[in-house]
Amino acid sequence: MPRWFLALAGWCLSADVLAALTLGIHSDEPAPSLGKLLAERLPAAFDIQLRPFDDVASITAALASGELDLAFLEEPLEPTPGVTTISELYPAALHILIDEDHGADNIGQVLAAGPVWAGTPGGIGYTLAMHLATDYGTPAPQLLDDPWSTVPSVYFIFGGLLPQDALQRLDGYRLYSIGDPDGNIAASIARGVALRYPNLRPFVFPAELYPSLSKAPALTLAVPTLLVGRESLDTELVYDLAQTLDHLAPEIASVYPLAGVEDVHHAPNAPRALPWHQGARRYRDRELPTLVERYAEFVGASVTVALAVISLGIAFYRRRRQARKDRLDTYYQQALACRQHLRDGEQPGRIAERLRALQEEVFELLIAERIDADSALIAFLNLSNQLLLETSGLQPEVVKR
Repeated sequence: MPRWFLALAGWCLSADVLAALTLGIHSDEPAPSLGKLLAERLPAAFDIQLRPFDDVASITAALASGELDLAFLEEPLEPTPGVTTISELYPAALHILIDEDHGADNIGQVLAAGPVWAGTPGGIGYTLAMHLATDYGTPAPQLLDDPWSTVPSVYFIFGGLLPQDALQRLDGYRLYSIGDPDGNIAASIARGVALRYPNLRPFVFPAELYPSLSKAPALTLAVPTLLVGRESLDTELVYDLAQTLDHLAPEIASVYPLAGVEDVHHAPNAPRALPWHQGARRYRDRELPTLVERYAEFVGASVTVALAVISLGIAFYRRRRQARKDRLDTYYQQALACRQHLRDGEQPGRIAERLRALQEEVFELLIAERIDADSALIAFLNLSNQLLLETSGLQPEVVKR
């Protein structure tokens, strides 16, 4: 059997193994719906098997143990070894709902208002509630294990838009705003929290998004839900996966409207606890200009300047050379004038002195100007030497012999 056939078969088998991926998702919406969408809409090369979990800690543990290849995971504050980001999927917004019978001037007082349902232990809501209580100097909040055994005074939960059936069960609660949503967001409390916890960013619920909870807009926080994968996943496979997810963005937004909100995504160079997978980074950087393209304008300008300098240098050299030649031509004309004076009967001694003076000036010019022995110089020397011989009474023919 030809070797090339065996190599091709081996490559196909390895590609099939790489494309068989297990995706861990949280059992709460919108993760199941979006997981199903991805499993159905990804190309046939991606054999996605969904595996639901009841809490984030279990998903993280399954990723760390290698049981999962991919997962939907809210961006953590701390890195997870061996886990990388493939794509941002959708934001989870923090809903702070407080019993109308309780007043609160800050987040610390909200968390101290009574029993708090902040999601399951290890989740982003639970962890953030503990951190913020410490930041505000509030005693450890009473965080419930579930929202059913005890009626919470406060809901402190990250998630998607609340469905209608959930709103009906929240009668007597109001949506709490972390500061003034109409003010300077960059100077807001939400922005301050986001600076301390870089996986978060400010987010505004528009007015009457939940009319029964608040007529006014509310400033809150959001955390991106990521598609993460093991760092060891094949680079080309992750590149194709990131590309496919990018193309599916409109369909993801149709299932989960917050996914289409542009101002909740991280800036390209924002700090991340989970770095980009190499394949995802290659896809993100695909439209960046190459090194040649980035510096093409500079290189073009440099070449133009260099050509201009070279042209000026050549022109200067030619002009100076021509000036030297013109000066030698002047001495040659003076030598011709001496010959004419000699023929007109002027005393040879005076002509000889004038010629020697001209030769001395030419030799000084040669040294000062570093003039090459070109045809103009040779013509002058030949003429002046010939005239010197004539002034001495010698015939040039005799000298030549």
